Amino acid sequence: MNENLLIDRLIELAGQSEIAHHIPGRIRLKVKLSALFLARDLEISDLVDCFRGILDARANPGSRSIVISYDTGTIAPGLWERLVDGRSDPARKESIREQLARLVRTPNGQAREDR
Repeated sequence: MNENLLIDRLIELAGQSEIAHHIPGRIRLKVKLSALFLARDLEISDLVDCFRGILDARANPGSRSIVISYDTGTIAPGLWERLVDGRSDPARKESIREQLARLVRTPNGQAREDR
């Protein structure tokens, strides 16, 4: 999946989710009913493949939740709260988009320096 499209979908999905549980290194998002189609279209495995710091991601359609395990040395725990709360503030949304873009893996797995 195109990295910019993945970033946009993650931002949109997070904006239609709530944090059900969060400890540094692991977060569970509860997806609102209105976002089920968006969650279905997002390939959860793409999150691990695309972003440095995301170690594992699992979706549970029955409970409408997504569990993401992440490296707190690469992704600050506060990014998730900003991601979920960013739906109401366009300036915050752009800042989050930039942060996510810096986490995108290059073909050799490193961060992109040109962002």
